[in-house]
Amino acid sequence: MEDTEAKPPEIESSSVKDDQQELGETSNPVSVTPPESGMVFNSEKELHDYFNLYAHHIGFGIVKKSVKNGDDGQLKYYALTCSKYGKRRMNVENALNLKPSTKTGCKAKINVKVSNEGSFIISGVYLEHNHQLSPRKSQSSGCKKKVNSYVKKRLGVNDQAGISLNKDVPSLVVETGGYENLLFTVKDPRNYIGRARQFRLGPDDVEALSNYFVRMQKRNSNFFYAIDTDEEGHWRNVFWADARSIAAYESFGDVISFDSTYLTDRYDMPLALFVGVNHHGQTLLFGCSLLSNDDTKSYIWLFSSWLECMSGCHPKAIITNQCKAIQAAVAKVFPHSHHRLCLWHIMRKIPEKLGGLAQYKEVEKILKRAVYESIEVGEFEETWSKMIKEYGLEKNEWLNSLYDERHHWVPVYIKNSFWAGMSISQRSESVDAFFNGYVGSKSSLKQFLEQYDTALKSKIENESKADFASFHSIIPVIFDCYYEKQFQEVYTNDIFRLFQEEMRGMLYCNLVLNEVDESISKHHVKEVFIGKNGKYRRQVTYDVCFNEIEGESKCSCCLFEFKGILCRHLMKVLIEKNVKEVPCQYILDRWRKDIKHRYTLIKNCYDDFQSNEQKLRYDKLCSHFYRVAEIGAISTENYDFFVRTIDEAMDKLMNQSVSKSINLNHANMEPMQEGSEELQQAADGNNRSQTHLNVQAKKKVIQEQKNEESQIDLQPSKKKRVNPDDNGLINNFVMHNQNMGHLSESYGKDFLINGSFLIAEQYKRKKEGREDSAMQQNNRT
Repeated sequence: MEDTEAKPPEIESSSVKDDQQELGETSNPVSVTPPESGMVFNSEKELHDYFNLYAHHIGFGIVKKSVKNGDDGQLKYYALTCSKYGKRRMNVENALNLKPSTKTGCKAKINVKVSNEGSFIISGVYLEHNHQLSPRKSQSSGCKKKVNSYVKKRLGVNDQAGISLNKDVPSLVVETGGYENLLFTVKDPRNYIGRARQFRLGPDDVEALSNYFVRMQKRNSNFFYAIDTDEEGHWRNVFWADARSIAAYESFGDVISFDSTYLTDRYDMPLALFVGVNHHGQTLLFGCSLLSNDDTKSYIWLFSSWLECMSGCHPKAIITNQCKAIQAAVAKVFPHSHHRLCLWHIMRKIPEKLGGLAQYKEVEKILKRAVYESIEVGEFEETWSKMIKEYGLEKNEWLNSLYDERHHWVPVYIKNSFWAGMSISQRSESVDAFFNGYVGSKSSLKQFLEQYDTALKSKIENESKADFASFHSIIPVIFDCYYEKQFQEVYTNDIFRLFQEEMRGMLYCNLVLNEVDESISKHHVKEVFIGKNGKYRRQVTYDVCFNEIEGESKCSCCLFEFKGILCRHLMKVLIEKNVKEVPCQYILDRWRKDIKHRYTLIKNCYDDFQSNEQKLRYDKLCSHFYRVAEIGAISTENYDFFVRTIDEAMDKLMNQSVSKSINLNHANMEPMQEGSEELQQAADGNNRSQTHLNVQAKKKVIQEQKNEESQIDLQPSKKKRVNPDDNGLINNFVMHNQNMGHLSESYGKDFLINGSFLIAEQYKRKKEGREDSAMQQNNRT
């Protein structure tokens, strides 16, 4: 039996045999078989290329429409339509200044369905157009979006060589015999070069990242990084996470927020962060990435790399912005995680999307009331439906798309899932909040890496301060009830403050008993909301169910389910029932201050440990030097004493350093050639003698100049200041100042900072003035 399944059409033209033919059309007319229902293609690209070539041959552009995904997030259906499909959108506000529109309501399209095996089948064909077709002008109609491999390579090489597109594109036109023969629009090369530049990091940038990764892995072997490269080996996407972030995910990885909307201006690369919140409600970093593209493929690579870094442990919930590529990647990599869209990103688009409406203010007010004030799902549905009908917004594509995704962003739909208190209306979990004050849009990649470490050190310090405050200070109770003290003892101060806000809210709640069924009682709690001006706004009734035997409570506001903190309505019932101790299931471990988390035991890998001891000694000396400077400035006697003490200490340390340097230099002398023992011994003896004479001569000259230039009426010290080598006393002083730890009680920071330069200048003047006399003294000796 013959297979009746339609196959992809064959293009009746000679195959492309060389790079030259890839630029555009051949001189012979190209005949393309029209699409038919039942045609099967192996990939979406294969189908798109076919229909794109057909559209170019006929003379119209194509666009992708009506995309639908299945429950598993995979593509199931879409349509390729004429670029004139649909109708123009009217802007009522600018009715007298209308912009041109290409839409004519054309119905020409093909419907495509995706089989379970992954093949793409044309399920419907409509080829009637309601406008004129122009094959010779089709390069401007939107169907030409293919920049083939030859053109890509040529554009990339010329761009790196400094050849501008203004010269490159005309040469392509000449080679193809005219603009009408190009298989892409004139804008496409510019768009491709823009993306290609995103993919390319300069040698300095790659070196900076490589050095950073090597340095961090050297400090802690658990540092993780992954690099995605293009076909030419250029770095494209980069992800990294330090050992502390990986360990912190073990404690607070139940809910994560992913934000890729922050761009570094130089590279136009999204700085993408995985963040969460700790037991103080502070932002925690779980990983960082630089992405060159914002397509689904890049996000799938990133999420997979991050999941590998976290040992395959999926988060329970993830928050992202409203990006189709990100949503598709989340469905692919995190299929079992609750996915919520960032409400902040959605609501900030209202002026952009609805600002042209004649009754914009009224629509905005109703929309915000439906989103923020709806208590039940039915209330939201009713308010939304009324807004759409009253203001004629049935065809508003943005509002329709929001309604279709309402289960992922409207608070009333997501309040039954735990989101660790991450804000609904603010962007506190975003990149702006994490790197605010450290990284800006003008930051270079090297500057970003430097400020990145600084920002993380600041976050660690803030968490340490919050830990200390929670252990060594107590926030007083407000109502002095039993369970308030219970939470005071176990919760961190920041979370306990949130708990007390709910307790204050009880002042605006009234309790009404509804019904009692054995051990289960149901209550109505009426809460009065007051506006900013102190006037009455509205009253809302919440339903609270309380089980006295099991000790379980449930409120219709779902604050505990959403945030992990008991709401004011539940607490109102607990007081009424004289509950003295809240059951343990209502005290979440993630908010407790008495649990030691493993990640806090990991050393801060953002500091250079090799210099920590020296910095510690330096800081300790400086702290003493402040006190010494204050005492020394009181009187001349004090000042003279400190200067004399410092001078003597410097003499002693310099002599000790010189002795060590001479012994080290002598021990490291290179031996003579083998078989010349007598010459070797003679040379050794001469070298030792010469070294001894030089040092003695320099000691004598230095001592004489010291006695002559001394401004302090004191007996000269028996210790002599020695110039050991050609680097001079200044370098010697700088190299060995860290050995002065035993003088920490006799220095001040102001004197160290200012006096060090004075001493160095004094040594320099001495050195310059005695070089000739030292040389003469050596000769005489």
